[in-house]
Amino acid sequence: MAQARLNATITDDGGLSCEGRFQYGLTPAMGLFTPWQGGTLVTGDSFSHVLTGLLGGTIYFFQAEVRNAVGTGTSGAILSFMTSLSLGSILNPIVDILAPTLVTEHQATLNGMVTFQGDRLGQVRFQWGASASYGMTTAWQSGFGTGNSFSAAISGLSPGQAYHCRAEFQNSHGPPVVSGDLTFSTLSEVGGMVLVGDDILTILGR
Repeated sequence: MAQARLNATITDDGGLSCEGRFQYGLTPAMGLFTPWQGGTLVTGDSFSHVLTGLLGGTIYFFQAEVRNAVGTGTSGAILSFMTSLSLGSILNPIVDILAPTLVTEHQATLNGMVTFQGDRLGQVRFQWGASASYGMTTAWQSGFGTGNSFSAAISGLSPGQAYHCRAEFQNSHGPPVVSGDLTFSTLSEVGGMVLVGDDILTILGR
């Protein structure tokens, strides 16, 4: 049997927190659903679900669905993928991106978890940047396997700026695998104050 990870990002929450799920199946009519998840998802947040027990060498159709607290729902485009016939597909690693912590005006700590290592331990890192093209990476950290969480601090960020990040895992079994995209924003500068390194300077003449 094969498996696949479905990923989606909320582009408009309608002004309220949302929850998301996926519909999938063997035809464009689909008919199978993953559980609703999230509940506090907002614009820019991502969600994902790993489908297991899929038929090998088979085309599946899927689309993401979201709804908010007043029941307003919307669906993404219907997409498709083909599962692999190879038994190795069962061994494909899975890595997740978790919510950043210690977010300030200029710094943040990125967090991830190896959900499934495949058949061997591997190394992890993060990709991040001001767009979904990323452009920046953290250093590789080695020796991680199923259930292990990992973190990396990044700095030099701009206040009040949205940033994209995702986690990456690689072992000797094959090429790197990546998580879904997650967006977070740094804190804005406090009115009348500017943070410069570890010092706080009052803006004169305000």
